[in-house]
Amino acid sequence: MTTMLLVAAGGGLAALGQFVFSHAIRSRRRLSAVNLVACAALGLVFALDPPDRFRSLVGVGFLASVAPMATVVLATLRLTRDQQYRSAATFFAANVVGGIAAVMFGFLAWKSGITLYHKIV
Repeated sequence: MTTMLLVAAGGGLAALGQFVFSHAIRSRRRLSAVNLVACAALGLVFALDPPDRFRSLVGVGFLASVAPMATVVLATLRLTRDQQYRSAATFFAANVVGGIAAVMFGFLAWKSGITLYHKIV
C-alpha cells in the first residue's frame, strides 16, 4: 500500500510538471530533449539500485510520468493532421528509439563508471 501511495505522489507531482511543460514547450525539439533527459535519469535511478521507496517515488512515480509517450503521440498526431507524414514518423521513431537508448545510457553510464572506479582503485 505504501508503494502505491509513493507512486501516486510522484506521478501527481510529475503530472503538474508535465502540465506546465506542455504549455511552456511548443517546440518538438525541446519536447524530445525533456523526454530524453527524463529517460536517462530514469536509467540512472535504476542503476543506482536505491531503496524501494525512493525508486517508487522518484523512478516509477515521477520520472516515468515526466516522459510520457502521450505527449509524443499528441505531437505526432498534430503532424499527421497537417499531412507532414515524414516528420511525424521521424519524430515518433526518434523519441521511441532515443528514449530506450537514453535509459540504457543512464544505466550503463553509472555501471561502467563504478566498474572503472573499482579497477583504478
